[in-house]
Amino acid sequence: MYKLFFSFTLMMIAAATSVAQKVEITLTAPSTVNAGQPFRVEVSANNQDVRLGSPTFEGMQVMGRMQSSNMSFINGVSSVSVSYIYTVMADKPGKYTIPAVKGSLAGTIYNSNSVTIEVVDDGSGSASAGNNNGGNGNNGGTPSSNENVFIDLTVNKLEAYVGEQIIMTASLYSRYDIVGLDNPTFPNGNGFWSKVIQNPSSISFSRKTINNKAYLYSPLQKKVLFPQKSGNLTIDPYSIDCIVSDGFGFRQAKAVAKSKAKTIKVKPLPTDGKPDGFGGAVGSFTVAASTDKTDLKLDEPLTIKITVTGSGNFQLFEAPKIDLPSAFEQFEPKSTENVNANEKGLSGNKVFSIVAIARQSGSFTIPPVKFHYFDPATKSYKTATSKELVLNVSGERDPNSVASTVISKTDIEDLGSDIRFIKQSGVKFTNGNSKFFNSFKFWMIFAFLIVIFGVVLIVRQQQIKNNANVIGMKNRRAGKTSRKRLKLANTYIEQNKKDEFYAEVLNALWGYLSDKLAIPRAELSRDNVQEKLTEKQIDSAVVQKFIDTLDTCEYEHYAPESAAHPLNEVYAMAAEAIELMETSIKA
Repeated sequence: MYKLFFSFTLMMIAAATSVAQKVEITLTAPSTVNAGQPFRVEVSANNQDVRLGSPTFEGMQVMGRMQSSNMSFINGVSSVSVSYIYTVMADKPGKYTIPAVKGSLAGTIYNSNSVTIEVVDDGSGSASAGNNNGGNGNNGGTPSSNENVFIDLTVNKLEAYVGEQIIMTASLYSRYDIVGLDNPTFPNGNGFWSKVIQNPSSISFSRKTINNKAYLYSPLQKKVLFPQKSGNLTIDPYSIDCIVSDGFGFRQAKAVAKSKAKTIKVKPLPTDGKPDGFGGAVGSFTVAASTDKTDLKLDEPLTIKITVTGSGNFQLFEAPKIDLPSAFEQFEPKSTENVNANEKGLSGNKVFSIVAIARQSGSFTIPPVKFHYFDPATKSYKTATSKELVLNVSGERDPNSVASTVISKTDIEDLGSDIRFIKQSGVKFTNGNSKFFNSFKFWMIFAFLIVIFGVVLIVRQQQIKNNANVIGMKNRRAGKTSRKRLKLANTYIEQNKKDEFYAEVLNALWGYLSDKLAIPRAELSRDNVQEKLTEKQIDSAVVQKFIDTLDTCEYEHYAPESAAHPLNEVYAMAAEAIELMETSIKA
């Protein structure tokens, strides 16, 4: 009996000792990692009842945590272990120590081992997704320091002449999987006129390797920029919120991808060699002239077309001068454009149509049209020349017809006879002894004409004064002009042309502010708009509604995802914002 009791006691002690020895807490982590790259740290205990403490990650960033358990059977005995896996990242190179993790079971404290991790800089410039400082400029896809998610803003030249086209590309790069995008900020570029080449409605990523590192890559926007003034012009930073996965699928986080601002040195066009009649064209062009007919009759209209073809700033140059013979009455030219924006810039043609009317018969020659432009490639002015045109006008005008009394806008030489035949019959004479002169009726009509003349003179002087004040005229017509632009935008709603609609609405909003505040379009910004409107004591709610409308339009115009607002709602917002502002300014 004594031996049986002693054996039982030894077995219990051995069992208890065995259980105590089986409780183990293990801390594991890689010995070497790259700066800015997430890695795993695992804390595990071989008993699920152990209450584990949290590791201390001094100088490191915890991106996520996941718990797992594992059941095993050994010699018919089951056991359940528990693990906590942390996703951690260190931004700066160096050595980091994670102290031992404590755990408790049945009042007993257990300690894990400690680990030391060496964080090295692999030279690729990796860092935290949440602390990036924007993309680099000109080499395309070259990240600067502290960037795992960034926008790379590139231009094909950092120095250009006024009016010279610049190709700009904004691209998104990420070391992480991107599961969503939000809040894009795509600036227009102060001091530039721009034309969008590519503005994708959805983002599609491909892979690109930079410095032996794999990135997800997608273009966000491509533009052709035309600087409008000389000096250092800045392209403001692009930014977009990215919803990224931490690399292991444990957790999602937000990272702001941002580019760096880009400064372009813009040189003025040289004055040396600048030809008379230069209309602002910059690029490479040819010119051709044609007419819809070469043989026409007297007083018959004629359409002359001047076609400028090439590559450059089509929207910004004037019509070339055409020297028509004085026998033709010439009207203002109208232009149409057929241009294409691609990675080489704007190319195509611009056609100027001029209506003229022949007021004399004969054969006439229109001299060659000269089109002057500045060629940035050769840094010199050049002149393109068309062929001359020959026109034959036939027919004679009846001296008694209405057409014979038409007066040309140009000096028309009278080729008729100096002395005409005097009629000898059918002539009626009036009584020279009429008493109308100096009568009451005469003085009444005379006084009435004096009054009418005075009123017309006053009105005309006021018109001259108003027309001389161009800024005042634009100010008064700002509301009417913006409503015309909105009316055009409304037609794009019916045609479901989203890009054209937003372009015209933004043109109406910014154009209204430019005319109303007398600020050139190139110098408009939200800051100076709010400052000017505050000086005019406009209600802050009205100002904010106008700014919010601008932000909504610009976001939905340039956002890579489809717009959230229906076009008719945006149209109503813009119309209401302009009407409120117009009412407030007049008040």
